[in-house]
Amino acid sequence: MAMNIDSVLNNARSVLRGEASGSVRFIAAALLALIMWAGVLTVSGWTSQTEANLKSQQGRWRTLLMLGDEYKALAPNAKTGSTNGNIDVASVFAQVSERMQLGNRVNRISPDGRNQSVEINRLYAEEFADLQRQLASRGVRFIAVELRALPAGNERLFTVTAIIGPVN
Repeated sequence: MAMNIDSVLNNARSVLRGEASGSVRFIAAALLALIMWAGVLTVSGWTSQTEANLKSQQGRWRTLLMLGDEYKALAPNAKTGSTNGNIDVASVFAQVSERMQLGNRVNRISPDGRNQSVEINRLYAEEFADLQRQLASRGVRFIAVELRALPAGNERLFTVTAIIGPVN
């Protein structure tokens, strides 16, 4: 039983024109199926986009939580017994400089509002890093620093002029 192309095309034309019995229902069913298929594709596109947005938002949320934890870790320890507004910057600097035995190398310390202006001469790089670390652990930070390097044999000594104040 061989089908020829002309008869198939003629049958298709009669169905599309509505001349064959049930052809209107067939066309309506085909259009309904096409509309449903387009709707499913559209909704699946929305859901995949929504899933991608949700994963992106979850990643941002995890990053925000991680940054918050890092920020909390940077805060001065509660064992210092004072809040940022109650820190006496001059006494903290005096304690740290005495502990580090800076002695006569501290050239100047003067008040600058609630901050202090200090000048320290002949300071090694390791001593400067230790000074910064010890001040930060007590809730005092360097607001502005000017370093001048002076040659001392194979080493360099620094003259530090800085404004120090409480951590905000």
